[in-house]
Amino acid sequence: MTKPVRTAVVGLGGRGIYLAGQYDRRSHPGFELCAVCDLDPVRFRQIEARYGDSVTYHTDLHEMLVKADVDAVLVATNDPHHVEPTIAALRAGKHVLVEKPLCQTVADARRIIDEARQATGIFMIGFELREVSVFRQLKEFAEAGRIGDIKIGHAFDNVSVGGDYFFHDPARQRGFYRTLLLQKASHSLDLLNWLMGSHPVKVYGIGGLDFYGGKEDPDLRCRECTRAAECPYRVHHEGFTMDYGAVIEKPDYCVWSKAMDLNDNSELCISYANGGKATFHECHFTPDYTREFWFVGTRGKIYGYYDNPGRFLIRLEYSHSRERRTEEFKPPYEGGSHGGGDDNLRNEFYRRIMEHDPPREAVESAYYSTALAICAEQSIETGQAVVIPSLGMASTGA
Repeated sequence: MTKPVRTAVVGLGGRGIYLAGQYDRRSHPGFELCAVCDLDPVRFRQIEARYGDSVTYHTDLHEMLVKADVDAVLVATNDPHHVEPTIAALRAGKHVLVEKPLCQTVADARRIIDEARQATGIFMIGFELREVSVFRQLKEFAEAGRIGDIKIGHAFDNVSVGGDYFFHDPARQRGFYRTLLLQKASHSLDLLNWLMGSHPVKVYGIGGLDFYGGKEDPDLRCRECTRAAECPYRVHHEGFTMDYGAVIEKPDYCVWSKAMDLNDNSELCISYANGGKATFHECHFTPDYTREFWFVGTRGKIYGYYDNPGRFLIRLEYSHSRERRTEEFKPPYEGGSHGGGDDNLRNEFYRRIMEHDPPREAVESAYYSTALAICAEQSIETGQAVVIPSLGMASTGA
């Protein structure tokens, strides 16, 4: 019988607690949670209540890497703090799965990719949507040439939860997330790059804070607001449920606060190395929570629809023939959160560890999704198109 992959989780926020349960034998026989690490020992309580002394507890990452007998490390720290744990774990010879976004600068993305290329362990990023049935089938259709050579693409992120997720905490605005193109859109930007079959070389973006923010006192909270009962963006701070099922404590500052400075919508025009062109649009005040993709090729057009409950749809249209015809497919929802992607990503991570099958193409895609988001925000800020540094170019430090 194969020994389970002994796993550690670094960062015990809501996502880290969730991953601790996912990457353990109670959820998957191939993994066993053996260690956790967080700077705040108070965060150990939930793990202790469930796992007791079967798990070791650490406030020092390097101590954990030396003392704990672990094979794989899941990096689930806050967005600005992914780089050092990821690199340290790779250098220690561990398999590493880092939550998205990879990091917040192009230079750091290059550092991580350089380390991953040299590492003995498997390296993956938490792009679980690549493992969802609708996107796997879209990729299969694209590679099979069902619509010919793809020339034009478009993706639309409808983020109805944007107000609840991102605009209640003034401590986690531009100075923390840098841009929601990184924090939220990195999934769809990765999928867009993947389905276009190339890497981005230039981007021009526009965006703004056109709905949230305003004139309210930065200290105003939902719990004390006299208008909270009629506000659609009121949150209950003690029991906020994330879209992957975790229940967390949520800051409940007013979304109309003058401290809010993240763009709540962005539009991008992207050029690709293979000559393809794509647009991308993200909106955080739309009423729906979906992802939609369109691709136009030399033989036809393909449309893909995704939502978390798994109501997937693919539509193929052929217009370059005597008779226009349409085909529709409804890829199966395989169960689990993020459209089944969380479970499938875990299975893929396990398979690659067992078969020692490093995902080389996916490693590069982690860089390009990150670089695209960072350069897009730079374009929005400057009003100029920005060339995206390739992995073969010198680091810009952006």
